[in-house]
Amino acid sequence: MMTQIAGDSNISQVVIGGMASGKVKPVPTERRQFARYPFTGTFEAMEPNSGTKIHGRTADLSEGGCYADTMSPLPAGTVVKVRISKENRSFESHGTVVYAVSGMGMGLRFESIEPRQLANLKRWLGELRGESSPVELMEADRREVVTCPDQTRKCVLNQLIGELMRKGILDASTAQEMLQKLV
Repeated sequence: MMTQIAGDSNISQVVIGGMASGKVKPVPTERRQFARYPFTGTFEAMEPNSGTKIHGRTADLSEGGCYADTMSPLPAGTVVKVRISKENRSFESHGTVVYAVSGMGMGLRFESIEPRQLANLKRWLGELRGESSPVELMEADRREVVTCPDQTRKCVLNQLIGELMRKGILDASTAQEMLQKLV
């Protein structure tokens, strides 16, 4: 039987079979700055010096980083270029491997995220929280509202295709094909 006895808030003792083992270990503290959300996307990390690429799937995502399931994780401390993709959308950033478990995966911290990429990440996180992200709302406010003077079907369909593309539901080539059929 294993029991944990709490003394000081930062120290605990492990009790095995009713007797203290004599080993004192610190209680881990939460170091994450951002909330994590379950998120499955295609993951690729490339170590720029050697060109080594690691592929896998994300298990969770936050504004500060992600956890990627991969059989061959890179060692902790490795600086990488990260790309996460899901449903015709992607996010790219530089990152650092914070920890790695061989045969399981690795935790990454995002570094120096470009504004456009941060907007993509915040959009995903807003969706995971069940809300629109602040970036998406600001973009919507800046967007010029296109109105159809005669409200023809072609004009309305044109608007609808444009909106689906802006929301990432349609990719550019599919939207272009649809728009060409309207002409």
